[in-house]
Amino acid sequence: MIDIQALKENNDLLALADRDTQLKRVAATGGGEWAGPCPFCGGQDRFRVQPYYPNGGRWLCRHCTEGKWRDAIAYVMRRDNLDFKTACGVLGAGELPRVRERQPRPEIPAYEAPPGSWQAQARRAIEICECNLWAPLGTVALDYLRNRGLQDSTIKRFRLGYSPGAKFSGLRVHRGLVIPWVMGDSVLALKIRFLPGQLYRCEKCGAEVEPGRCPKCGSDNRYRNAPGSRPAAIFNADDLRSSSVALFVEGEIDCMTAWQILGGMMAVCTLGSASSHFPDLAVWGVHLLHLRLIMAAYDGDPAGENGLANLVLLSERTKLAPLPLGEWKDINDYFLAGQSLIDWILPYLQAYSQPVCTERPDSIFTAEGV
Repeated sequence: MIDIQALKENNDLLALADRDTQLKRVAATGGGEWAGPCPFCGGQDRFRVQPYYPNGGRWLCRHCTEGKWRDAIAYVMRRDNLDFKTACGVLGAGELPRVRERQPRPEIPAYEAPPGSWQAQARRAIEICECNLWAPLGTVALDYLRNRGLQDSTIKRFRLGYSPGAKFSGLRVHRGLVIPWVMGDSVLALKIRFLPGQLYRCEKCGAEVEPGRCPKCGSDNRYRNAPGSRPAAIFNADDLRSSSVALFVEGEIDCMTAWQILGGMMAVCTLGSASSHFPDLAVWGVHLLHLRLIMAAYDGDPAGENGLANLVLLSERTKLAPLPLGEWKDINDYFLAGQSLIDWILPYLQAYSQPVCTERPDSIFTAEGV
């Protein structure tokens, strides 16, 4: 008789996987989570391990397991091309790393919105920056948004603004386009998008650079959060309350572009452009429980793969909805090329057999109509 549960609990899945790939800790929820290149397909940031999951550790790969969790036995089966019984024998032979006595880790508190005093400062900043955007001071930022295909009604709906680089009620907001992250009555973050044609000081090396990769140190200088922001959240999360279908995209500009066209059909959200902040599963996972379908449209770069892996962890209902092959790099680029977001997304809705509204919204914007 094989005690399968004992095999799962007594073998150290993290140490086992760490023999085959380089993993780093990316989250603390549930005792910790590690991520890295998949030892089977080599995909960057698509392989995850949760070694302290109850009743034995678990792992997944967005490509190899289609985002579904597997146990230590399945890992050995795939790695060594073994059948189930032989893999159990390997695990039971005592040659693989055993679970060690672990020191208790300090509990990391669940995600909370910033304190009320910060939110009061942020609300004041949002109000002033909104006014700035529609004044001569914000011409560069407003032109940037319109050139990205956003209608004035969309800009106002998301309360976008412009900061000249100033303090608002004591809160320092960098110069650039201000994108508020708001849910209900709470301000979660103020994200600043640096604008083309303006010079900024690289946060890492201090060099003066235009938005993009710093030529000196290689760090990304396109976005900055106002101090005190807590962006490990979902942008446009309020939309999730009134829909059974959601589309997750990589960045805020993509999110607002897709919402402008598809908002009457589904919720449109994002975890953030670079997906560097992993949302707390216990807090944000509950916002997705009622959804019957989650579609993910991410860029094909490492940041996009990381965002997709995070979304798969938040919900197993996630399905891929990539853009058609072409020269466009993201949803906004696809839209500006004159392509139809409606024609792109409808086949996925039909393929996933979800009974959703397939009527086109009353008002459909095109790149030519901007």
